[in-house]
Amino acid sequence: MKRRIAAAALVFASTAWILAGVAAPARADNKKLSQNYTYMVGDDIAARMGGLFNVVAGLEASTLVYYDRKEQNIVTYVVGSAEDAPGAKRELEAFVSAVREYVVPYAKGQHGMDMTDKDVTLIYYNDGGDSSPYEVVRRENGVYKTAPPPSGDDRE
Repeated sequence: MKRRIAAAALVFASTAWILAGVAAPARADNKKLSQNYTYMVGDDIAARMGGLFNVVAGLEASTLVYYDRKEQNIVTYVVGSAEDAPGAKRELEAFVSAVREYVVPYAKGQHGMDMTDKDVTLIYYNDGGDSSPYEVVRRENGVYKTAPPPSGDDRE
């Protein structure tokens, strides 16, 4: 019995080494992917925000968060099911609360940076159902701006 187990282990190990030697490494050969990249405080805070939004209870909408280096603020795209501006604003207010409660203290504690919820632009998109997603409302510098209805659409 011990010989069979040893033989099976030897066959398994040999097969693994053979397969490892035969398999070619995956390569893309895109040299630009290897360029140096400066990671900024805004990048760190945006990455932390994305994680917090996924953890904080009640924020079930899908989000994408990044640091906009040109505008020097953090941008969050929120995709949800609200079809009108009042509903989208209610959903965005949960994100504003999360920024105030979790992100602002993180920025201060981790980076010694004074930050407010006005440093975050929140853009709400309706998921579109069977059609393309469309912007409903955005919050920039603490002010809500309702998006015009999608072209060719009579949604208000």
